[in-house]
Amino acid sequence: MPVNHKDTKKRYTVFALRVSLFCKLVLLSAHVACPVAFADRQEVADLISIAQDKGLFRDRYWHILMHYEKTLFGVNSNIDDPSFFLAPDGKTNPQSELEATISVLFQEDDKAAEPYVCRFYGRFMWLKQALMVNSERYANRMCAEIDNILPVSATLVFPTYYMNNPASMFGHTLLTISTEYKNRRLAYAVNYAAQADNTVDGLSFAVNGLFGLYKGYYSVEPYYKKIQEYGDIHHRDIWEYTLNLTPEELKWLIHHVKELNGVYTDYFFFDENCSFNLLFLIEAARPSVDLVSQFKGPFVFPLDTIKAIKSAGLIMDETFRPSKVTRIRHLIESLDDPAIDSATEIIRGRISPMDISVTSGSHPPDQKAKVLDLAAEQLQYLYVKKMIDKKTYQERFLETLRARSRLGIMSAENAKNIPIPPRPERGHDSKRISLAGGSHDGNAFCELRFRPAFTDLLDMDYIHQQGAQIEFGDARLRYFFSNHRFQLQQLDIIDIISISARDAFFKPLSWKVDTGFHRKPIDNKEGALFYRLNTGTGLAIDYPFLGLSYAMVTGEADFSGALKENFALGPGFICGMVKKVAPFLKSHLYGEIKWFMAGDSHTESAIAFSNNLKVSKNNHFSLELKWEHVNHWDSMEASGVWHFFF
Repeated sequence: MPVNHKDTKKRYTVFALRVSLFCKLVLLSAHVACPVAFADRQEVADLISIAQDKGLFRDRYWHILMHYEKTLFGVNSNIDDPSFFLAPDGKTNPQSELEATISVLFQEDDKAAEPYVCRFYGRFMWLKQALMVNSERYANRMCAEIDNILPVSATLVFPTYYMNNPASMFGHTLLTISTEYKNRRLAYAVNYAAQADNTVDGLSFAVNGLFGLYKGYYSVEPYYKKIQEYGDIHHRDIWEYTLNLTPEELKWLIHHVKELNGVYTDYFFFDENCSFNLLFLIEAARPSVDLVSQFKGPFVFPLDTIKAIKSAGLIMDETFRPSKVTRIRHLIESLDDPAIDSATEIIRGRISPMDISVTSGSHPPDQKAKVLDLAAEQLQYLYVKKMIDKKTYQERFLETLRARSRLGIMSAENAKNIPIPPRPERGHDSKRISLAGGSHDGNAFCELRFRPAFTDLLDMDYIHQQGAQIEFGDARLRYFFSNHRFQLQQLDIIDIISISARDAFFKPLSWKVDTGFHRKPIDNKEGALFYRLNTGTGLAIDYPFLGLSYAMVTGEADFSGALKENFALGPGFICGMVKKVAPFLKSHLYGEIKWFMAGDSHTESAIAFSNNLKVSKNNHFSLELKWEHVNHWDSMEASGVWHFFF
């Protein structure tokens, strides 16, 4: 049958018209049914376009929120948790992360967007402001749990160093946010810390933290609860620095803290630590201050961050809160020996507190209250440290309070007025460069020294740590004029000494650890370079006239090609005295002997005396004398050293 081409063409035309009409109806129906979806897509595209035109991905505040830091190849976020980023490459690509954030926070409907808005509240609030979006359009997008917090003030809290815990030897910083409640203990504590098992000892914590083996988290909890977590808090004085952040600025800080909740960064003990990570929060509150970029080196100490915050004009007030141990020791200093003995007997349950309160001739009236105050303070300390059981504590403590109440308000007011020590942030800077000149067995030399951190036994800026030394990377390069030669004299990896005085109430151990390269006159007058590991432990007593006197049993392992068997191992003994002669002058005298019994058998001994004169905050001058005997070689050295801290 012949094909009618005209009919076929007509049928195709009608079919095409019907398909076209159907598609238009479908599209029209979709547009009528889903106008919001189309509008949202266009609005998101418009917002991204506005962000691009404004270059918001380069905005400083965006970089603060994302914790971006400059690198050789761009930027990299300090945050290591992938859940913090909405773009696959958000850790290193600010623009990609910004556009992904806009798409998530502004495209969804209110109900769908709610979890994202609360999760990334800091970003959402900033983008609303930066993009100047219609507030009514997003009026229902809020996070009540954050908006209901009405901050009034913020305080930077610095629990000071505690040498007998390696994890606390540099101190710690956290923020407290006060609300309308006036009780300081009800404030919020904003903290950054490594997530470590509570059973981990301090040394293991420091080692793991050194290599970034812990994850660090921000947290918010009541201040009183956070303080209770410090097992050594009774040994640590606290400095509180009131910040001049406004309530509006604090809201931005809280917004940012919220989006950091549950997010981790790799924790590093020396740089990416508690103090460094708090700086991002302060910048989020007041982006005009630039704090983070000041700390690019391998060491970030809490004191240095406090100094930076103070230099930025953020601190308006300072408050010192002595620890329980400081209060106890201050009471001890105000009592004579018989009164101290009476307090000790009360604590041990050998005499009744009432005997002190009612017996007229037991002690002078002004001493009785101090005796009972001392007993009460020490009983509390012993109970917290789990050194007495609850029943014994309650009986003796309540009996002491009853006896104390009989004396009325005749309190030891002078004992409560604890002298405020020098403000720690006013001490010298952490890094030190030194220029020395002297004579070694009649050979003149000059020496360049560099120490990245932090303090030594002759330091006078930390009055409560008379026996503290924390040194890292102490390097000394010496030049002898006689032979025109340079030689490495010393390269310490770590040198820590903790000399803690014992008394009737506290019995701490003193200890030391030192490892690194040292030059010794083992085979000739020039000496040989050794790798040394020296540790020790012992006791110390603080005598009024002699100063802080200590004695330690030590052990040392030396490694060098100059030794007969390439190593030497043996015990030793060291004793010395550290004395602050004047507010600007401190001295250290020590003697040491070592008996190497394994490997290269020989004996070493040394006597050294050094003084440190504080010329100004960052300028010190030292005189050093040392006699040393190694095997069959004796050497004598005298030098003067100018230290500059920066």
